[in-house]
Order: sequence, then C-alpha cells, then structure tokens
Amino acid sequence: MQHLPLAGRKRRYHFVQRFGTACWTILLFALCATTARASELAAANAKMPSAAGDKRLHTAIAAQKGRPVLVNFWATWCEPCREEMPSLHRLAKRWLERGLVVITVAVADDKQRVTNYLEGIGMPFAVIHDQDQTINQQWDAYAVPTTLILDAHHRIRLRGLGAIDWDDPAIDQQLKAALN
Repeated sequence: MQHLPLAGRKRRYHFVQRFGTACWTILLFALCATTARASELAAANAKMPSAAGDKRLHTAIAAQKGRPVLVNFWATWCEPCREEMPSLHRLAKRWLERGLVVITVAVADDKQRVTNYLEGIGMPFAVIHDQDQTINQQWDAYAVPTTLILDAHHRIRLRGLGAIDWDDPAIDQQLKAALN
C-alpha cells in the first residue's frame, strides 16, 4: 500500500470535506421538493431530543409551558417552504385560542433574507436561525420543510415531511386527536 505525501493527503481531505458539504446541500435541495398531504402527517410518540449542543429551540419550547407547539424547519430558498407559509399562518390563527404556538427554524439561510421574507408576507412567526444546521440535525429534520407537532407536555405527537396544506380539514382532525 502506497501512502500519499502530506500535501496530497491535505488536498484529498479538503476535496472530501467540500464534496461532503456539497452532497448535504444537494440533498437538502432535492428533499425540499416534496409535498405532503394531511394523511401523511405521521403519528409519533417521542420525547424531544437531548438538549446537548444548541439549546435555542429547547429554550423556546420550554418557554411555552403547558402549550402545544408546532415547529417548522424551512428555508427561503425552498419553494415548497415558501408556498406552505400562508396556510401555516392561517392554521396558527385558527388554533391560537387553543394555545398552539408556532416556532420556525430557518435552516441554512441568511438572517436578513428570512426577516425580509417574513415581514414581506406579514408572518409574525418566531424564528430561530440555524445557519450552521446544528438544530435541524439534532432534531432529525434533514429535509425542508419538516414539521413537528408537540403536545402540551412537549412530546412529539406528529411529524410531517414536505409542504403541508394546513387548510386541509384533515389537519384539524389530526391535531385535535393528537393534542387532546
């Protein structure tokens, strides 16, 4: 077996590192193109992931003690994410009296672009910026959009992958069943 000289190994390491980053980016873009129906909100009964590492999302959820929380991982560069936002806003307004809180996590996105986009469409959602993609990985949200529905005890009850039509009456039925 022949070993590469140190300079060759460094070039190879940097190539692999860049290739890996490029693959993650391509995967995020590819998975961004999915669309989910209400019936595709999968039932889940899981605890939140460990608070080790980035604690911003855990802190935001903990501040909503006794209230159900919807967490939406999204990005402005993701067309299905942008298409989903208006119906997500309408859901938030419909469920406001029931205490549902919406927290969004902007994945691999520019803070100013996110702010401009949300202000431009009149969305008052709380946003956590995850530019380095640590939060989405911690929560197993490897594709955008991904949505998690947590009950008032902050257990994950539903999980959706892809853009969801939050105006679909089946969504309200699933939320009622999962959150009651």
